[in-house]
Amino acid sequence: MTVTDHARSDAERDLTPPEEEPGRPGLVTAAVVLWIVLGALMVGTALLFGLGLAFGTADPGTGPAAVVAAMVVLAAGGVGTIVAARRAGRGSRRARTVLTAVGVVLAAVGLVQVTFLGVGGAWFVAFVAGAVLLHLPAARAWFGRFR
Repeated sequence: MTVTDHARSDAERDLTPPEEEPGRPGLVTAAVVLWIVLGALMVGTALLFGLGLAFGTADPGTGPAAVVAAMVVLAAGGVGTIVAARRAGRGSRRARTVLTAVGVVLAAVGLVQVTFLGVGGAWFVAFVAGAVLLHLPAARAWFGRFR
């Protein structure tokens, strides 16, 4: 034992995690939580579309088939996003790639929405942030441990 080991109490040594086993970086956890929230919001939006369709409050210019198609796409995308986020949280590089692709596509959609409709800026920022967080240096190093 070294002098430093003698200076620490047994309780302190037991509570201190070993340095050779670092956990998941906080920014990966933040990205996973953000993606799960975004996936849940997508599913929630699909449910709201369904309620609008059921109660006849959908846009009169939009046919029911288009609303149902949007519901299916949103629900499937939301569930897929949640599943991919959970897998990315366990180190899946494929899930990280899927979330990055989803982030790029939905950020582009959000940018078009902001540009032409003037709404949806928060969505654009959230999808960009979710994709970027998974590619910062600490996240790259952590995902690099999983092959």
